[in-house]
Amino acid sequence: MLKSINPNWNKSVISITILLSLVLSIFVLISPEYSSQILKNIYNYLSNMFEGFFMYGSFALLLFLLVLASSKFGSFKVKLSNKPSYSMFSWSSMLFAGGIGATLLYWSTVEWIEYYNILKNNSALSDKELMLYSRAYPLFHWGFSAWAIYCLPAVAFGIALTLKPDTNLTFSGILGAKNSFNRFILDILFIGAIICGAGVGLGLSFPLISSVISKIFVIERTVTLDIFTIIICAFIFGMSAYVGVQKGIRRLSNINVIMVIIFLLIILLLGPSKYILSNSADSFIFLLKEYIPMSVSTGTDISINWSVFYWAWWLALAPMIGTFIINVSNNKSLRQIIFGTIFIGSFGCIFSMMILSNLSISLFESGYINSPNIIENNLMSKEELVVKTISSLNYNYLLIAFSMILIIFLCTTYDSATYVLASASMKDSSMESSKSLRVLFAILLVVQPTLLMYLNGVDSFKWIMVIFSIPLLFIYLMLIYSILKNVYSIKIT
Repeated sequence: MLKSINPNWNKSVISITILLSLVLSIFVLISPEYSSQILKNIYNYLSNMFEGFFMYGSFALLLFLLVLASSKFGSFKVKLSNKPSYSMFSWSSMLFAGGIGATLLYWSTVEWIEYYNILKNNSALSDKELMLYSRAYPLFHWGFSAWAIYCLPAVAFGIALTLKPDTNLTFSGILGAKNSFNRFILDILFIGAIICGAGVGLGLSFPLISSVISKIFVIERTVTLDIFTIIICAFIFGMSAYVGVQKGIRRLSNINVIMVIIFLLIILLLGPSKYILSNSADSFIFLLKEYIPMSVSTGTDISINWSVFYWAWWLALAPMIGTFIINVSNNKSLRQIIFGTIFIGSFGCIFSMMILSNLSISLFESGYINSPNIIENNLMSKEELVVKTISSLNYNYLLIAFSMILIIFLCTTYDSATYVLASASMKDSSMESSKSLRVLFAILLVVQPTLLMYLNGVDSFKWIMVIFSIPLLFIYLMLIYSILKNVYSIKIT
């Protein structure tokens, strides 16, 4: 079928990607309950087997990158032909907007509840310790180690492209795979990882946008509304991919970062300001104090069910984010790229987590919204709880602003994803990808999360992510080797 299509397409990689998507789709549609149980069983087995690799590996990676940035090799500048240089603000904005989507605002509001319920039922912590851990774990999962995972491919890609400008921005290109079979497998993993990782974000964002629309227009959230939301988002992504809105990512990113900051500051001012600031300071200090124990903690419900999921998610997204970061990092040193990615990204996420989490917790402690009970007994969906939390401030314009931020986040993140996927599916990734190929991946990015939503919500995403990320653990070890091999060939004066 693909024989008569663009000769520059990597048809074998594209065909296998489509085939795997179809197989998964048919598997889900024929027997949702059976497929859900199978995925769950595989997840439980693999998360227990590889928990140590995820936990110790992510912390070791953070240390490795910080040491590299602090060494003499940190001054090495990434030079990319035909790529513009950006101001620090634009670069920081694109880095953050490209790396984090609408899911940040989702989890900022409700993630603490998961840890509160787990620790409340399975630990002997005092009420104060219980709340400190509940506040700190979201900061941990969206903080330094997470962004270190994003940063690794960016560093590997940046060094390789500077030393050899014709290197393809794929796993096979960076690792210099010679054998055609090895190249094929690595390219499939590269593309599959991005589709899985981006699918998680889309799958969580669709219902959230639908819930916001339901609240703004005072209509019931139904399956019809969810489908309508998905169709609208799919249309936006498809048009964006076809027209080439990538050129406007810088402007959209700048606008969105400013909107997010203003949105969060308004919530801080209108909400329980003193409470938010006081508890934010306490939780951040607690995070720094407990960072190493949290990083190496294994065998707990939180580490197996949540930390492993998050590290797997970041691993899957890292090829896309790493590619995007390095494409906007021309003339940046490795030190700037590493410190910028890890700290700008982390503090942006932590800022959001602190404000929205503490707003939600204040509503719980005041007795206004018993969030832990709502989630524990399935009295309301998490998306509806997010909307209810923001609506508690009784300003409709906040919900309107919230919906705009969500949509722009989706546009910037997934426009980047379609471009990276399309470029990786060309025989030569330096070639401009065709519009039809970008639209193809825009469709695939929508179809898979829609089916996983149908399967079993968030849990399904967790299961898929961990299963797919296992091979990535070994690929990332090879990326580290690639970095070490290349930096020792660099002459630093």
